[in-house]
Amino acid sequence: MKYWLVGTVAAFSLIAIAHAQDATVKIGTEADYAPFEYKDATGQLKGFEIELGNALCARAKLQCEYVNMDFDGLIPALGAHKIDAALSQMSITPERAKSVLFTSPVTSVEGRFIAPKGSGLSDDPATLKGKTIGVQSGTTHETYANQKLKGIAEIKVYQGQDQAFADLQAGRIDATLCDETIGYDWLQKAGKDGYEFIGKPLTDKAIFGDGTGIALRKEDTALAAKLNDALASLIKDGTYQKLNAEYFPFSIAPK
Repeated sequence: MKYWLVGTVAAFSLIAIAHAQDATVKIGTEADYAPFEYKDATGQLKGFEIELGNALCARAKLQCEYVNMDFDGLIPALGAHKIDAALSQMSITPERAKSVLFTSPVTSVEGRFIAPKGSGLSDDPATLKGKTIGVQSGTTHETYANQKLKGIAEIKVYQGQDQAFADLQAGRIDATLCDETIGYDWLQKAGKDGYEFIGKPLTDKAIFGDGTGIALRKEDTALAAKLNDALASLIKDGTYQKLNAEYFPFSIAPK
């Protein structure tokens, strides 16, 4: 009977492991943040982080699927078990780390202001006095604007960065603050004739953290370990760098 029980327990353990390996990891992302994640003309998810996520899942031997949602809904969705991970240029900040577990950094990106050419604006708050600055809801850029520009500039919050870019072109805001990578992509495609980066890159670690990472539930340490190992492997064999070069002429690898 004892051997039968041991055998039965072992069998159930193997079944549990098999099911765990077959389980689908649902990755939340905001498909409105080119070139990191966006939908092409056929509705398929594309972008740097989509390709990176696919490579990470393949290397970690995980079955993954993406769930598209608003950026500011990602952390609540993790807590509600609607998704298992959030990969959407989420900065690793002390405030977020109170409620989620982050993987190792997956990208290193600085914040930049974008404004019309010749505007005379810069990252110096004195030049932004009385101006309207567009930021995306739930981002570190919104945090920066609320902390550093409160009482100086009017802060206009958008659900998506594309909406801020549209209002910048329409003259409804004077500047927008976003990731340098997102700004670079937009300037190359839509804003190259009349818009430019202004001022210096923003690197306040208390606000922008130490890069971006994949957010997980606090208890999912095993999943974090798998993803961290996979990321280290992709960087070591050059896969990460090749993917980086497809999207940007500069490195966004974690420092």
